[in-house]
Amino acid sequence: MCAAGSGGGVAAIAVLHEVVPEEFASSVLEFTAALSEEERRCWLGEHTRTRYLVGNPANLAGRLPPTTAHRDGRVAWYREDPRTGHRELRLLLRALRGELPADPPPYVLHVPRGLPEPDRARSPRSWRITVDVRDLTLPGYLVHLGHTLSEPAITGVLRAGDRIAVHHTRRLTPPAGGHAYLRVHRDTDDPRRLRAYTVLADERP
Repeated sequence: MCAAGSGGGVAAIAVLHEVVPEEFASSVLEFTAALSEEERRCWLGEHTRTRYLVGNPANLAGRLPPTTAHRDGRVAWYREDPRTGHRELRLLLRALRGELPADPPPYVLHVPRGLPEPDRARSPRSWRITVDVRDLTLPGYLVHLGHTLSEPAITGVLRAGDRIAVHHTRRLTPPAGGHAYLRVHRDTDDPRRLRAYTVLADERP
């Protein structure tokens, strides 16, 4: 994988045959759990940078075995090859493009084994991720959601066994009670301004 702090490299590649938001989100957690602690730190040092490509993982597995493949067969993840940056994948496949469905349904995720377990003083927690989908493209959705899942998983905010309810809105307001992670990036309407795209917080009853 990348050398921490090297900058400019693609630290991971996701190959998607079809985008189903719930399955994509599960695949992010599975990939993060499959990495060693050193690889996780390295990926975090590269701001969990990921390239999203369109392809059929089943057609690639024999020639280019992935680091992880989601159980549905529609998503495969690759650690960066520091020697080639997976040049062969990038030559074979095209970058993901497309529009996000108008009203993505909510879904529930569970943080898999392989990530740190809760300590004795902390039982599994219930979280809520809210994604502002206003004017988001499909790649934009994957980018913002991918950061919101991988970075808290790497830093230990999310623990194995935690439950995450993912919801969508068209005007994000961070919860009054605070949050564990807030994804802020350039506004799609005005790149001179910043906008909150996702928030991770305790799920309220």
